[in-house]
Amino acid sequence: MQQATTSEAPALAPGGGRLGMLQRLFFRFAGIGPLLILLCVVIAVMNPVFLSFQNWVNLLNSVAAIWIMAMAMTMVLLTAGFDLSVGSMLALSGVGMVNMMSAGVPEIPAILLTLAAAALIGGLTNGLLIGRMGLNFFVVTLGTMTLYRGIVYVWTNGQTLYASDYRLVQWIGNGKVGPIPVTILLMGLVFLAVWLMLRYTNYGRSIYVVGGNPTAARLAGMNVSLILISVYALAAMFAGLAGIVETGRLASASPTVGMSTELLVAAAVLLGGTSFRGGEGGVAGTALGVLFIAVLQNGLGLSGISSYWQNVITGVILIFAIMLNHFKSKRG
Repeated sequence: MQQATTSEAPALAPGGGRLGMLQRLFFRFAGIGPLLILLCVVIAVMNPVFLSFQNWVNLLNSVAAIWIMAMAMTMVLLTAGFDLSVGSMLALSGVGMVNMMSAGVPEIPAILLTLAAAALIGGLTNGLLIGRMGLNFFVVTLGTMTLYRGIVYVWTNGQTLYASDYRLVQWIGNGKVGPIPVTILLMGLVFLAVWLMLRYTNYGRSIYVVGGNPTAARLAGMNVSLILISVYALAAMFAGLAGIVETGRLASASPTVGMSTELLVAAAVLLGGTSFRGGEGGVAGTALGVLFIAVLQNGLGLSGISSYWQNVITGVILIFAIMLNHFKSKRG
């Protein structure tokens, strides 16, 4: 009898019975893709304007900065880290670029210097403190978030800097190539570049290995510290790019721009299935996560719901993302 019972146990384990089947079905069909489709259908039924071409252009333009930062944040989370300072770096980059151009630096060099400076600052602060010294990423990036924002306020004395006279910056934020806005083309290029890097380069594969098992990465001869430094430098550079886009889109650089943006970026990345534990996820899921938040906010706006309630709902989504990520990780 005992022998028969033992032989039956493995037969039940793989399937997990009806409960296991229901769990597999839930995690298969409760992903962000089906939820996004369902959300689009509901909003379109409630307000047909949602499906118009111009509405989708506005929708994508509104999340261009979040999209760009979320692509880099995916890489950070893949290393089992997080960067709270991206919103402050966005503001610092915009202010720095406008000040350089106001001082007579041509637009192209000012843009390139802004990106280089953002990467250097991110690498020397977040990168070195986390990757080299091994400090906690939450405490470090919370500190740099406050530091960067404080520098912006001191630099501008709390005043908004206007950038309506700079043609290239205006073109990046509001220009078009045919019927397609430059910001949307830039979003596509950023996504493609990060996707190809993570999927087909040794550096991209190293990011997954470092996040999944840093000890194994060191034993395999990988320079874990350098990879972590570079990831935080890239996160800062992408935030700098987002700052350039926002400066062009708003025709100004404000010390308050980008506040709490890191929460939306985090929600998008987590909704897309990238794990806080590292080594699992990708930018395809992140793109769906950003679209989910954009569609939700656009639908709430079309429905006339106040911005205060939109903030409440965004917070609920962030909690939902963390819970879903937790349950999927436990199941894995």
